[in-house]
Amino acid sequence: MGNQGPVRDAGAVVKQARAAVVKQLKARGAKARRGHLRIPVGELFWYVDPRASGVGSQAGLVLEVGCWTPALPPEPDGGAVDCPLLLDVPLADPVADTDRLLDVVTGIGDLPTLGQRLDELPGALVDAALRELLG
Repeated sequence: MGNQGPVRDAGAVVKQARAAVVKQLKARGAKARRGHLRIPVGELFWYVDPRASGVGSQAGLVLEVGCWTPALPPEPDGGAVDCPLLLDVPLADPVADTDRLLDVVTGIGDLPTLGQRLDELPGALVDAALRELLG
């Protein structure tokens, strides 16, 4: 029991980082919808959910990012994880890395632009229906 201090401290660090990321997301236009944060950009909706990458002292913070288009109804209820485009972005410097990501996604507001700039979202998983729309 005496060795619980570092684990609690790591949890507090992740919690503080998450709070800073949420504050930054809201400052950059994210609004809550069904317990998730979403940023409308043109005809696309970007879902951004900060989460811990694990448990214990090794846990970091990850931004789970999803992109949804009304061309593929219904709108996701589960946030980023239910979107036709999904990627995880590790946040080494939570606020700065969040800003860098938002600089990219807020510049992508339609399907043609998404198709052209998909390589700027490394590791993105794109489902078959979205791939078909992207051509």
